[in-house]
Amino acid sequence: MTDDFDSFNIDGFTELFDNSTVNKFTAAIVALLVVFLGANTLNLLSKNDGVRSIVDGNNNWQVTFDEQIITITDSVIVADGDTETRMFTLDQSLLDEDYRFGKITVTLSYTETSGIPGDPIDSVFANIVQNDLVAQWQEESNNLSGSSNDGGDLVLNLKTYPDYDGQVRNETGYNAIQVLEEWTLDGFGMGELELEISVETSALPFTNDNEEEVSIMIELTVFKANASK
Repeated sequence: MTDDFDSFNIDGFTELFDNSTVNKFTAAIVALLVVFLGANTLNLLSKNDGVRSIVDGNNNWQVTFDEQIITITDSVIVADGDTETRMFTLDQSLLDEDYRFGKITVTLSYTETSGIPGDPIDSVFANIVQNDLVAQWQEESNNLSGSSNDGGDLVLNLKTYPDYDGQVRNETGYNAIQVLEEWTLDGFGMGELELEISVETSALPFTNDNEEEVSIMIELTVFKANASK
């Protein structure tokens, strides 16, 4: 083993580093490497805030909503003591591209239609029936039933899309697609809107007032979400 080690000649390495041409070439390579690393370091430092915001997902976005109102009208004659049911189909055919159902507002209106002078105003009762329509049925702001006994409008409402209120929101995320994910879900508001309408008439003695005509106006608030920095 000793003989093998002694036979290994390092004179070639010594001569290599004693060569001035090689030393200059080596120094040039090292200098270029230092410059390259320094430039990249400065570039990363200058973009540190941008890189960190991407890594941390702290890009700030403003989410706004374009709204439209889709109106459906109908009317129904309800006999005294009876209940009439009306069904309205809500589906994709009602929506423009990229729009979703946000909420449903139902306005019922009526006047005393007996034509008898002094006839008391009838009472109207209405209810949005909870069924398979995809909506936020447990939302506290809903008003699913009500009544009117003075001829005033009866207004019901049902929120369909979760957390939607139409207000501008400030969000954070990597990009617009991620920020808008919660506002581009499909299915909400789809199904059969079912209304129950009842009437109790009030009549003068010896007069005949046994029904009431009720006008129905359904307003569907639909929205499209937009994200901008």
